[in-house]
Amino acid sequence: MAPRLSVIVPIYNVEQYLLACLNSLAVQTFQDLEVLMIDDGSTDGSNAIAAEFAAKDARFRLIRKENAGLGAARNTGLDSLAPEAEFLAFVDSDDMIPPDAYRLMIETLEETGSSFATGNVEHINSTKVWQSPMHRFLSRGAVKKTHVSRKRMLLTDRIACNKVFRRDFWEANSLRFPEGVLYEDTPVIVPAQYLAESVDIISSTTYYWRLREGEASPSITQRRTEPKAARDRASAVESVSRFLAERKEPLADELKREYDRTVLTGDLRIFLNVLPDGDDEYRAEFLRVANKYLDQVDLKTVKALPTALRVKWLLVRKHALNELLDFIEAERLGEPVELDGAIRKYAKFPSLDEALLPKKVLRMDQDLQLRSPLTELEWQDGKLRLAGNAWVDRVDQNSKRSVVKLLQLKKDGTQRRMLIPLGNIFSAEATTASGYAGRGHSFDWAGWETVIDPARFRKGGQWQEGLWHVGMRVLSGGLVRSRSVHSYGSDRRAYPPYQWLDEDYRMVPELRRAALKLRIEKVPFLVTGFASEGDGIVIDGVFRESVEAGTAFTLRVVNQSSGEVLEYPAEVTGTAAGRTSLRVGVPLRDIALLPEHLDTTETGGADPAKAMRRNWSTQLQIEEPGKENPRKVRVVVKDGVADHQVGLPGSFGEGAELNEVAVLSGTNGYLKFSGRPLRAKIVGISVEDGAFTIRGTAPVALSDHHLVVSAKNRFDEKTVPVTVGADGTFEATFRPSTMSGATGGLPLKAGRWVFRLESSGDAPDMPLVVDRLAVPQFPLEGAHNGREYQLEVHWQDHPQLNCMTDLTPLERGDNRQYQLRQEVYEQGRELPLRDQVLYISYNGKQYSDSPRALHEELLRRGADVEHLWLVRDGQVELPDTVAPVRFQGTEWYEALARSRYIVTNAHLPHWIKRRPGQVIVQAWHGTMLKKIGLDIDAPKFDPNYHERLVKEAANWNILVSSNRFSTPILKRAMGYDGHIAEIGYPRNDYLYAEDRDERAKEVRERLGLPEGKKVVLYAPTWRDDLSHARGQFKFDLRVDLEDARRRLGDDHVFLIRRHSNIVDSIPGAGNGFVYDVSEYPDIADLYVAADIMITDYSSVMFDYAHLRRPMLFFTYDLEHYRDKLRGFYFDFENDAPGPLIGTSDELIKAIREVDEVAGEYQEKYDKFHHLFCDLDDGHAASRLADLMFKTAEDGAPL
Repeated sequence: MAPRLSVIVPIYNVEQYLLACLNSLAVQTFQDLEVLMIDDGSTDGSNAIAAEFAAKDARFRLIRKENAGLGAARNTGLDSLAPEAEFLAFVDSDDMIPPDAYRLMIETLEETGSSFATGNVEHINSTKVWQSPMHRFLSRGAVKKTHVSRKRMLLTDRIACNKVFRRDFWEANSLRFPEGVLYEDTPVIVPAQYLAESVDIISSTTYYWRLREGEASPSITQRRTEPKAARDRASAVESVSRFLAERKEPLADELKREYDRTVLTGDLRIFLNVLPDGDDEYRAEFLRVANKYLDQVDLKTVKALPTALRVKWLLVRKHALNELLDFIEAERLGEPVELDGAIRKYAKFPSLDEALLPKKVLRMDQDLQLRSPLTELEWQDGKLRLAGNAWVDRVDQNSKRSVVKLLQLKKDGTQRRMLIPLGNIFSAEATTASGYAGRGHSFDWAGWETVIDPARFRKGGQWQEGLWHVGMRVLSGGLVRSRSVHSYGSDRRAYPPYQWLDEDYRMVPELRRAALKLRIEKVPFLVTGFASEGDGIVIDGVFRESVEAGTAFTLRVVNQSSGEVLEYPAEVTGTAAGRTSLRVGVPLRDIALLPEHLDTTETGGADPAKAMRRNWSTQLQIEEPGKENPRKVRVVVKDGVADHQVGLPGSFGEGAELNEVAVLSGTNGYLKFSGRPLRAKIVGISVEDGAFTIRGTAPVALSDHHLVVSAKNRFDEKTVPVTVGADGTFEATFRPSTMSGATGGLPLKAGRWVFRLESSGDAPDMPLVVDRLAVPQFPLEGAHNGREYQLEVHWQDHPQLNCMTDLTPLERGDNRQYQLRQEVYEQGRELPLRDQVLYISYNGKQYSDSPRALHEELLRRGADVEHLWLVRDGQVELPDTVAPVRFQGTEWYEALARSRYIVTNAHLPHWIKRRPGQVIVQAWHGTMLKKIGLDIDAPKFDPNYHERLVKEAANWNILVSSNRFSTPILKRAMGYDGHIAEIGYPRNDYLYAEDRDERAKEVRERLGLPEGKKVVLYAPTWRDDLSHARGQFKFDLRVDLEDARRRLGDDHVFLIRRHSNIVDSIPGAGNGFVYDVSEYPDIADLYVAADIMITDYSSVMFDYAHLRRPMLFFTYDLEHYRDKLRGFYFDFENDAPGPLIGTSDELIKAIREVDEVAGEYQEKYDKFHHLFCDLDDGHAASRLADLMFKTAEDGAPL
């Protein structure tokens, strides 16, 4: 069969991901396609993978060419299309296509005749799937036959791979990709948006865009400071701007201005903002290409930009490089912008010489937007209570009379409106929520609330259908601002409940693009129940208006994402008193999530199928005899009717029984269907003494299931036992304040947590949802041990546990933190120092390391000082010898300002300034194998790290060196010219203690380790380039733990200690062989408990060597780590005190034969010990205490 769709896949060195990409094309539900695999000179195994596909599937053709880049490879594909192909698509070879994507896009093109279809894009990596921010607007509903002139956001939809084009459209406009440059898509796709007759939008995901680990982290910023990257991006956007300038249509001028705005706020802005990070060549090239672009931009477009951005582009225009660099640096430091002027507001930027630009350029009125977030919406005795905050950016509301507020209700399409004066209410959360834009300002009197009686909406005593807009008008600081009351996010404010006004009418609050609306609607059709019947669902309901005999009723089921519409005739089952009873059947297969919709092949990462759903809304269509146009009404479910779940039969395909169809009505009461993976359902909740109880039902029998409480957007999970009743219902109780830490006595970390039922066997995981009838029980608040928790509903039926931070409302958020820094830290520096020691171990994450050793030494001495210990989010168990200091709490700022002694093993805040008489001890946290500090050429984790480090090091009085090898490295790498104390590491004193063996026994008992088994401790470091998100790094676990258990489990246990930067969970932990000891307070205890150490490039090797016990080095990525990430300070490969092992199999073998292996490396071990353990003798803490007090006695000069 001749292909109707040609898919062009350029391939270059992607062997790790290519199989997943090609598999995703092979399983497309639209089978009538050809795949043109263009091998662009790959030097890895990609060519062989592509050749194998071509050999087994005739639809796949492999074309080989010399390497010339992505654009040239795509053009080669365009020159090789099958003559019969009607449609055209592009795929990058490390990405994937959802199985139903091409069917959906081609079907809509066949229906509409549009030039091309475009669809939503999600990112994917090895662990998760998430919305591509730049394509979010495509996810908001299917739209047919639109155009960039009507939907301007299409100007930002610039990639080729989420689209299917008509071939005749492509060829009629002679579209080709530029070659030999980066950013090939923009010069082709934006003109295509303009040239198209019309465009169809599919809001279902049509493309999975892979971000390889590390690409979501700051490392991508390093690539942005390459001159070629700036040059190619500028060339790409300039070609589009020229294209629009050359068009004769009036529309083109308007679109050019809009396009130029998006370039200045997006495409080129990202290169502008990294200007301080680039070298002289980059800076010169950026100024050249940016000014070349600005040459053809209307100056009005630049002047209409937000003030700070406008200033930056005008400085670019003046080639004022030094002033521009200062301006960007001030922005990075968060320096607040002051306002000048009573009525007209002008910005006073702290780093800008105002004489450099005309004053009118600094006018900021247009930037001062009204913020009017909704904080509460609830029904009280039939009346609607609204509460929120309203403030104007940078205009203080620090007193009750500093602002006038007015709530406006306006009926859509009419002049009818209601004005409601509002009082001002103290609301600390407004200042907290104001974020960076509010820095240095107070909005504490931004609060408001009102109660609205729905009777006010009647006209002539009658209810009238209509939509009412809810707006806010504010007079503040001489400015008048208006906007809608709005709510962002997914909690109950975003999905407010409705209220019946009488038997026929109801009021439905709703959010449209986050703006609050109040809808008054008549409900003609009310669903009274639904049930399963065969392989379908039967809906019963009543149409509550009189209709002519012979009226036909049809249930329309609409997929808002794909645009698909299904219609089912309704059967009239009875009529009485002007009411018509209806019954309609909906086949499960039509609306279900079927195996054919899921990609069950190897994905090369996270499984998108787990998040897939087919969601459908409904309408009832009424066709009365003699009336030309049918009438459509929304379908509302009667109060008291619970949600309904129907499992799919196995006859629907392999794996179908893992999915279900849910019949839902949510908080707005509208009938919906959802084809989705199986869900367990919450039917009741309660709380007592801080312990929450969840009760629910499951669609399958529960046996060995437990409840998993999982951190949202973080990799942290806790398990809770589940009790199953005789009727199949389940119940689980948990107390969030005692679910974390090595002993389970610490609170869950602050943030949101989600729930699922998980089986110990092969049964599928089931996320929890909330039944419609249980939603009014939420939110449920609980408190325990000084922490507050709230069980909430998000996205209408998704339960979440919100664990509040230990900070007070007056300490939370960027603005409050800035206030504390100014009012507590800066002012505290003027007050006398206190004789107290502030200990900081790993930025408040542990009670451990050299700070702990020094603390215990000072206790032994009976030193006359107070002892303070930094604790982040309550996650550290402390002895009663120290007072906890909350990280970012008021007392933290005070302690930094007034403690005579600060002892840390990690970095301090960049704004710290050591004061006279203050002693800051940098104990650091390990001897260096891998490069640190200034010796890292281009830190991937923070491009500004070098600059911050030099400033910080100037504040240290003492820098501790663990051995003589480290001293010159520390001096150079830290940019430090102060006193380096060659005294050994206080933390290693434990390894020389006389009671070491007794403590080892205590630690093993505390961990619950079986007696008589060898203890293996695996403690690897982290990888800079493997991140889930900024500051959250992936655990690249290459040990085959199942194989290790089989071969070692009889006489060994395997302890795993994640680096503190790593956030992943450890598979198999708690199975009697694998133990997760990441939350154990101090690794020194684990050293003495372990018989064997396994590490890679971690500094633990230097500490563990003091014990002279065997060490193995699992260095599976040695070349990459050494050559690409950090580099080493000594010849690790030749001088390591143990074998360097590359595979899990070899590692397990070495553990089994460890005595023999250790003997082979004894000479190297002795040499290693002599080089790196030369200063420690069990008394380093004493030497550090002497030095610290002596420094203070000498006045601790600056």
